Amino acid sequence: MSSTSLSIPIAFWTRGISFAAISSVYACGDRVIAGFEDGLICVLRNKCTASVNSSGDDAGDILLEPAAVLIGHLSRITAFTGMIVQVDTKSAPEWVLYSASEDGEVKKWNLADGRCLQSSPDAFIGVPTYLGVFSGAEMLGSGPKFIICAGMSHEACILDSTSLEVVRVWGGHLEWLHCTVLPGDDQNQSRFLSVSADCKLSLWVFDTSGLTVVKSKVFEICPRLQEIPVSLVACCFSASRAALVTRGCIQVICMEQRKAACYVIHASRDESFAGAKFISLEEIAAWTQSGQVFVYSLSAALQRTELTAEQTPLELHSFVQISASWSNPTAVVEVSDREPSPTYMPNVMIVSTDKGQCHLNLQSTQDGLRYTYALLHGNEKETEASADLFPEPFITFSLMLSDELLALGHSNGNVWIGSIEDAIPLLTASPFAGTCKDAKLLQGHVGPVSCIFTSEDLLERSFVLTGGKDCSSRIWNIDAGREVACFNNHSRPIEHYFQVPEDGNTRMKRTVISVAEDHSVAIISIEEMSCIFLFGGYTHTLKTIQWRPPEDYVVLWYTDETAFVWQIQTGHLDRIVKGEAAREIMMDSRWKVSQISAHSYGSKWAFECTTLQFGNGVYIPILQLNLKHIQNILVTGRMVGRQGEASSALSGSGRPTSTVRATSSRQMATGASTGCIAKDKLSVDQYAQLSDKAQRCLRAARAVLGLLVTEDNAHAISIRALLGLPRPEATVTLGMKGNYGNISIQVPVIEDAGASWCTSPTLTASKLITILSLSKTLAAAQNLDVDMDTWSRGYCTAVQDAAGAGFCQPSLSYLAKYWQDPQVEVQEATKIVLMTAIERMSKGDIAVLVKYWSSFLPAAAQPDACSSQYMARSAVILGIIGAENADALPEKVCKLVALSLTILLNDDSRLSYKVASIDLLAQGFASWQPFIKADAVLKTLFSMAMDPQPNGGVVSRRARRAITQIASVNSVLFVTTLTQEILDAKKPIERIGLLKLISIFTRKDPAVLYLGLSRLAEAIVKSLDPTVPHIREQMLPVGTSVMMDLVLSYPQLDFHVGSQKLAVGTLEGAIVVYDLQTATRWQILEGHARPVSAVSFSRDGKTIVSCCLKEGTVRFWHPNPGFFGMLMAGNGIFGTRSSGSGSVSSGSGQQGGGGMPSLSSQQSSKTFDFALQESVVVGSEESMLNHVRFEWTGDRAVKLSVYDHIMSFNI
Repeated sequence: MSSTSLSIPIAFWTRGISFAAISSVYACGDRVIAGFEDGLICVLRNKCTASVNSSGDDAGDILLEPAAVLIGHLSRITAFTGMIVQVDTKSAPEWVLYSASEDGEVKKWNLADGRCLQSSPDAFIGVPTYLGVFSGAEMLGSGPKFIICAGMSHEACILDSTSLEVVRVWGGHLEWLHCTVLPGDDQNQSRFLSVSADCKLSLWVFDTSGLTVVKSKVFEICPRLQEIPVSLVACCFSASRAALVTRGCIQVICMEQRKAACYVIHASRDESFAGAKFISLEEIAAWTQSGQVFVYSLSAALQRTELTAEQTPLELHSFVQISASWSNPTAVVEVSDREPSPTYMPNVMIVSTDKGQCHLNLQSTQDGLRYTYALLHGNEKETEASADLFPEPFITFSLMLSDELLALGHSNGNVWIGSIEDAIPLLTASPFAGTCKDAKLLQGHVGPVSCIFTSEDLLERSFVLTGGKDCSSRIWNIDAGREVACFNNHSRPIEHYFQVPEDGNTRMKRTVISVAEDHSVAIISIEEMSCIFLFGGYTHTLKTIQWRPPEDYVVLWYTDETAFVWQIQTGHLDRIVKGEAAREIMMDSRWKVSQISAHSYGSKWAFECTTLQFGNGVYIPILQLNLKHIQNILVTGRMVGRQGEASSALSGSGRPTSTVRATSSRQMATGASTGCIAKDKLSVDQYAQLSDKAQRCLRAARAVLGLLVTEDNAHAISIRALLGLPRPEATVTLGMKGNYGNISIQVPVIEDAGASWCTSPTLTASKLITILSLSKTLAAAQNLDVDMDTWSRGYCTAVQDAAGAGFCQPSLSYLAKYWQDPQVEVQEATKIVLMTAIERMSKGDIAVLVKYWSSFLPAAAQPDACSSQYMARSAVILGIIGAENADALPEKVCKLVALSLTILLNDDSRLSYKVASIDLLAQGFASWQPFIKADAVLKTLFSMAMDPQPNGGVVSRRARRAITQIASVNSVLFVTTLTQEILDAKKPIERIGLLKLISIFTRKDPAVLYLGLSRLAEAIVKSLDPTVPHIREQMLPVGTSVMMDLVLSYPQLDFHVGSQKLAVGTLEGAIVVYDLQTATRWQILEGHARPVSAVSFSRDGKTIVSCCLKEGTVRFWHPNPGFFGMLMAGNGIFGTRSSGSGSVSSGSGQQGGGGMPSLSSQQSSKTFDFALQESVVVGSEESMLNHVRFEWTGDRAVKLSVYDHIMSFNI
């Protein structure tokens, strides 16, 4: 089932990682998550997760290394939460991470590979500071159904955990501060706490079925707070305990009684608390802003017989002092040297290890990112990242100018412009490697290049704009490689360029806007080569520009909801508007707006290149591969090339290119063991048949594919040799493109080139689909006659064997998504990956897989139990397994799968699922038939096959193919249903569609209709009933065409134009003669004991000859005298035509005298026996359709041809 683009991000790690200040942290499983003030998220992996790791470190230690970077948020990260969900099988749970940023956006990520699953830019109005999971109401395959989002706002929101849609908002809390979800939810109700500034602790009940929120209790926790709370913490061991953290104290609240008991922990005079967490039912760990960690015991206080709400101090159980200095630095992850913001809390987490619970502190310092950890009752350990120096210059900005051209800006001010193929060496090496003869080097900026821009209009004139840290904007002519103009309008570095809308002010046509770091705006005219307007900067970030050309105004809208209204003609500031008045101006929909975006990870070209900045001064180029776009270019390029060659040959303008067949002996030797055998490789001249654009795309795709095939097994070596792929780079990693353009990139593991195969099932599946489909596309584009399917299956097996036990099996859920992708190469690659994965599973593994997915089937799962997407994928996955191996599914599951596929067949909500159900129902029809209404399924397929809608093309093609497959399994059912549908059709248009369907199968696969030929012929005749003239009139043209197709395709049928009689030989040995003028049976001729192989009318229509190969007889029949008396010359529905022998019937009725002796219609007038070799007649009747023919050589002589055997008969 198709996706949008199959865009694959590739990151070039030529420099170390450097992050901005940490703003939020979270720990889940063996991952530590750090969110930063610039919106980036780093996932760090704890390598010490086994009892003894490969380094010999003891279990329980913490050794963090960066695993992935998640890119998508545009502002400071403020909150995290996570949950475990089941993916593919119950033995493979995965963590899902939810993140919130300062602008109110919430995103959902898969933590294994970092792909973004969902995004909601308007999830919260305000600054979210808390995300929590309601663990009660769970959805199969998706985990808990709801999460809560709260923060600095008078409202809180409950979000759907799958779609991130806001399902409930409630407010009215004028002094709302913090909230937290309590554990122990049941299926229908979840509970959470909130605290307000008036010292009230409220207990809320969320009804998950009715989506209602009701206040259950209100607790007076202590006298009015003197300090703003830092957080409200729930106890994961008991739903009746919580802790309220302020700067000066921590109040532990026990809610077992009507009136909550409150126990207070006071901070020392020189300290202030930063956070707390319950580490057991009777212990709480608290940490201060200076890094001190305390563990307090509640047991002594809880043993008191009288509990009051008065402040009761707790006993200090243990204390951990975090050292202010570190020793023995270990390079783990590098960060920027900026100082952490003083408003952020210490980045403290309590994590569990095999040795017990540890305190982990992640800090940004001038020297890098440091983390210290210690058992809460043990000794401290620490580690830090050392600084690293990188060679200059390095890439600071990148942009695709077109499908072929890439621009790379560097730290020394140079701009390199060339092809993807030539750019790969520059992207994979940190020092500037020079340039090639076909590339351009633009030199002029002083210091790093910060921005590059062009457009279709500019590129037609060979113009490109660049901005730099030197605050200048420059216009270049690419072809000439020289600077055209330079502008120094800003006092700060350039950040963005974009073009003014076309219908703007006349003077501003063909102008480009530059935005600097200080949010000043300059409008540069390309026609005048001058800066025509300059608008000053502002302290807040520029968000939107609104254009009002008729009013001669332009409005600059900033993030603090301030609007600056500038007069275009004079360039003066007209007024500044704030608040509601400013919002009203920006909400006026009459005017066009330009959005200012810091990040753009779209992919409108075959390749898209962007540069991601980490912290201060560290840049990572990211190249996005649009697989489907590449395949479209290469397929179209081959067609254009061939058309050009054919045109050249026909016009005589050029001599046809000769084809030289050459086979590489090295490729033959290498491919013999891998299945990738190059049978024929065409010459360079033949390769030149591709269009210029396709050739450039081919070279770029080949260079990128070399970065993906990183293994050294025989299959990888053979494909590199065959396609001419470059060697892979160890510092290149794949990523995942998720919803709404959010991407993740993996951090390279230098010592393990196969680490990407051990990251996640989805990344494995994505990488395999990309490599296999792209390899096949390149082989076809280069006209290599190779067995790519065999190579693909071998490659899938080889990478799994090389990765070993850590290999992540490809995600069946992800593969089901692309099982019926419209792109043929993607579809074929997906099927190979999926079938290879299933073939390598043991019976036990398949049984576990079937048991897991069967619970999501649409025919079994409750509507609200899991998402519709999961239901559909479960039907597709089990449908694939059942279609390939029916024995793998228990009878009960097989029934549920069959019913589920029929549900998808009738579901119009998603085309891809409908197409998959069509294919799977047909492919495994023998398995599904006992459990479904087979005739109803066929009727649905008939209607789909006749769908005249433009969007129904894919469905109608698949439906026709499915009907063919079903007919081959059960032809009797097929013909019976089709015949009945023709007869039962109420509207002529429906009957016409069904007749056209017969014509389609007659031409493409006549064997499908063979067993029901006589019944179909009778249905066609009845549809021409003259007693309903208006229907006969509409049916006549189509009936004529369909009857002609049948007569020409099947020797068992023949039609005599003059008499308007149709003779149909049946499987029972009879010959039925129909009168098409009356649409009735006219006569039945019986004599053959086996199926009739061929029939034919004589030229004058007086005689019918028939043949039965199985019994070796030819019979001649003379119908009764009334036959010729009923001829109606000139009124036939077919008109005069050639007979089966090629002779012409006159259509005359003059020989139809009534004096002819009466012959019995039940007996033949003459019978001849013949004998052929057994090898000639051993096949089925349908296999001989095109090899048996009668040809009348005279009025009383006929010739019978059976394959190469010819026999003549005279009567």
